[in-house]
This record gives sequence, C-alpha cells and structure tokens, in this order.
Amino acid sequence: MIDIMASIPVVHIIVENSMHPMKERKSCCVDGHFHQVRALSQDLIFLPLRDHTGVTQLIYHTDPDIKAQIQALTAESVICAEGEVKKRPDGMKNKNQSSGDIEVAITKLYCLNPATHLPFWPNQSKLPNEEVRLKYRYLDLRRDELQRNIRTRSTVANIVRNYLMDHRFTEIETPTLFKSTPEGAREFIVPTRHKNKFYALPQSPQQHKQMLMAAGFDRYFQIARCFRDEDLRADRQPEFTQIDLEMSFIKIEDIQSIIEGMVTRIWDQVLGYSIPSFPHMTYQEAMSRYGSDKPDTRFDMFIQNVAPPTASHALDCMVVKQGSVISGGELKTMQKLLAIEEDFGYIKINENNLHQWPSKMAVARHESLQLNHLDIQQGDLVLVHKRPNYLYGGNTTMGRVRLHLSQLLQEKNVLKLSKDYQFLWVESFPLFTPDEQGIRTWQSTHHPFTAPYDEDIPLLATEPEKVRGQHYDLVLNGMEIGGGSIRIHSPAMQTFILEKVLQLEKYEYKRFDHLIEALAGGCPPHGGIALGFDRLLAILCQSPSIRDVIAFPKAAGGKDFVVNSPSEVTKAQLDEYYLQLKE
Repeated sequence: MIDIMASIPVVHIIVENSMHPMKERKSCCVDGHFHQVRALSQDLIFLPLRDHTGVTQLIYHTDPDIKAQIQALTAESVICAEGEVKKRPDGMKNKNQSSGDIEVAITKLYCLNPATHLPFWPNQSKLPNEEVRLKYRYLDLRRDELQRNIRTRSTVANIVRNYLMDHRFTEIETPTLFKSTPEGAREFIVPTRHKNKFYALPQSPQQHKQMLMAAGFDRYFQIARCFRDEDLRADRQPEFTQIDLEMSFIKIEDIQSIIEGMVTRIWDQVLGYSIPSFPHMTYQEAMSRYGSDKPDTRFDMFIQNVAPPTASHALDCMVVKQGSVISGGELKTMQKLLAIEEDFGYIKINENNLHQWPSKMAVARHESLQLNHLDIQQGDLVLVHKRPNYLYGGNTTMGRVRLHLSQLLQEKNVLKLSKDYQFLWVESFPLFTPDEQGIRTWQSTHHPFTAPYDEDIPLLATEPEKVRGQHYDLVLNGMEIGGGSIRIHSPAMQTFILEKVLQLEKYEYKRFDHLIEALAGGCPPHGGIALGFDRLLAILCQSPSIRDVIAFPKAAGGKDFVVNSPSEVTKAQLDEYYLQLKE
C-alpha cells in the first residue's frame, strides 16, 4: 500500500475557485471516503468521494476490472483513484459541491481499507440517537457539521494565541494535579500510593495564575483544561476548556479592552461579523430590569418595580405586549414548571379592566402602585410578583418568567429576536451572597479571591451584604461566556475575608497558605478573566450543545461511550491506593 501511495501524485479534493490545479492537469490522484454508488446504467457509474474539503464525483465508463472493484466496495471504505480530470457539461454542474464543475474519470482504483459492519453512515438522512453516535464518535465526526466545528475550534485557538502573543502575553502551563481546596463545585479527587494523600484536578488555574503574578509574569495566558464533578447540562462537561489570562498593574477597563479586542478579532475572522459595541450594566440593573445576571437584551419585556418607594418589598411588574395570545392553560403550566406558588398574579388586559386591573389581582390589590411609567394597552398581558428588596443569586422569579414567555411568543411568531450578537459587560456583583445551605452566613458570590471596591472595604466587618466585588461577566445573547475580577493582593485582607467573613474553619483556610504566602512576598495588584472556550465555540458554530464542538465529549452522567469509562478497577489497584469500596 505504501508503494501505491508513493508512486502517484496525490491531489486532495478541495476546489476553492475555478483555477484549482485539478482543472489544469489531465491526470490526478484523489483519495478519501467513498459514498454509495450511483449507477445510471451498466456502463455509467458515479462514485462520490469525500474528504474534509468536500465531495468530488468519480465517474466510471467501460473498464470491466474497475467495475468489479466498484461492485465490491462498501460505503465509507477508504479508496484512492487515479483518473483524468474532465469539465462537466454545462447542464451537469453541481453548485452544491466545491468541485461541482469537474469530475474525475477513473483509470485505476485502489481500496486502501474497506469499511465493514458500520452501525450507521455519517451521510444518512436519519441519524441514530446520540448515545449510538457518541459510542461510534469516529464515524459521527465524519459528518460535515462536526468536521466544520472541530476545524473552527482549531482556527479560533490559533486566533486567540496569536492575538494574546501580539499583546505581550506569555503562555504558561499550570499543573493538572493540584490539591483539594474548599471553593467552587465538587472536585475530582485523585488517589496516590501514599496513604491518605490525594491530588485534586483543578477547577481552574486560579491560584497558580495569581502566584505567577507574584513571580513577575505580568501577562499570562493559557488555553486551560479544567475539571468539575457536577451535574451535566447542555452547556456543561466534567472536563472543559477555558481561555485563561491574568495581568498585573491593571484596572478593570484594561482587561475588558484586551478581551473586547480578542473577541472582535474572532468574530471578524471566523464569521466576518463586526461587533459594534460592548455596553456595560451593573448587576443591580440587570437583576431588577431583566431578572437575570446574564440578561438577554435581544428583546425588551422589561421588568419594573411598581411598589411604593417606602415599601419593604419589591413588586416586579412586566407588561408583555400582545401577551393575550398566551392561553390560560399555558400560563398555569408555566407556574408549575417554574414552581411559582405564591405572591404572583397575571391578567390579560381588555376594555373592561384596562384601568382597574390592579384590583383584579390579589398580589397587587392593596398596594399603592407606581403605574405612571407603564404603557398598558388592550391585548397586553400584565404579570406581577412580590419579592424581597434585596437581590442576590443569578435570577428572579420574574426573570425566569420573562425567558419562558419569550419562548412561547417566539413559537407564536409574536416576538422576533434580533439576529445581532449583543455583547454586554455585567459588573459590580455583590461580593458575598447568603449561604443557602445554612452552613455559614455568607459565601463568595464567585470565589474568595475577588477584591471589593475600595469605597466598600469599611463595610466588610459590619455589612458584608452591601459590599460590591470588582467582578465582571461577559454576556452574549443571554449566555455568560466569561467572567473575571480584580484580585485581592493584600495577604491581610485575604486572610480576613477567609477567616472572618466567610468563617472558614482553620483547617480550611490553611489550605490557602501557599497563596497567602505568595501575596505576602511582594505580589503586585492584578486581575484576570476566563472565557469558556467550548461555549464560545458552540455560539460561533450555532450548535445547541457544547458536545458538538468537542471531539470526544462525555454524555449524561459523565459517561464516555467510546472507551466505556468510567470503568471498574481491580482489587489489587484499590489496595495499592489504600482504597476500599463501600457497599
């Protein structure tokens, strides 16, 4: 086989323009995966041949030996064909193929490797379920869509590297075997052959990159692999990739400027799209007006607080234009899905209740509502929800209602979203949020290394709920694609927050001693950000799931169907690592 391939000049299938070399030469050699035969007669047979650049049509006329070879081929076999390049007749050109204006008349045919017992064909119209496709991922990856996605991933990675290198960043790898620390999601624990000694896989390179700032690497980046042992959704994987960077001697605006330039270059080079702007919004505005810390600004449906200024609670009110098209049954189903049981009401506006609607709604009946700024008309749907004034977390009840109703209105062709890519910086998050598990009073909103605003530092000991963090999230069309912050560089402040505000036990905050010592060793002011690389790619490729932009993703429950992992290990292996399984 090597002799065959070495003896003939190989020309791949790609045809980018009318001056492709295949059009200029009388003979050529092409190779790729063979589709199913299309026979027009005994003496006229077409063989579509595919590689990652497209499909080229091979044509057979009269040679009986070649015909026998063709008849023995199975779909998806790897073949190599020598032949003459011919221009197709004017009426026979295929505009859907990159090489649709030529064909190759076969003079020699080689089957390099036959395909047998395939569970499905990548080009078949109805594909099997995802579990089957994940098990035979090497077949699924032959599909045009996934080929484009994975190659786009490579392109974007190179754009990121080139951009950051142009801006004086240094690419530095950080360890994969880390240690367990009391922050963030559940970790993957890695046993060692030393009794009761474990590594943990890093949830992010956060602590290492801060230590790199202490080491004098003032601009660091890496395209980092990260690991979190958490429940999987369409946008989550137990192992994922992020564009990670950190900078010394900077302000929030400096980091945002770097990211805006990088994202602008990606969108320009991959999509040919020019991003007009990156507006800014505070967390308080995002939560009160959109009911989400990652607001989708492609449609209005604003939330407004109609409670009196002196009220001890807020009354979120949302007016949905033409919302009366939503049925009562759909609204009740929404309440059940979103688990809304009390302090909520809605009403469809008609000529009889246009001016009296608050009296028809129990949640608003006895309130002195601030209604002057509402534009309510017949056919609208008005919804009201009573909530505490204090905002924390990722969304409010009315925010979830807003997203649910927007989906219904899109299905009814009442609401059409803007097709633009609408980027947004959300800033000034609360530094701490109540610990809903009740273990402690407060937990870090993001992570315990985020610096407070200077003017809020006096509130750390007295009113931590009012302290704003120098955190910033980059949001695109209602999805968070990145987040970062200015870090604490004072060892005294870092220790105070860990010990006094977050109330970590001594053994817990002692796990951060290495970082505290690095801060105390002359660490400059610094900050950084991480962008979810997989999620970014899913948006660029318009894929519904990040699994479609990862070569070998995990399925639900972290299952890898290709190699059937996670898998059992032997008792001898367990013993070597001092492990014993519980029944």
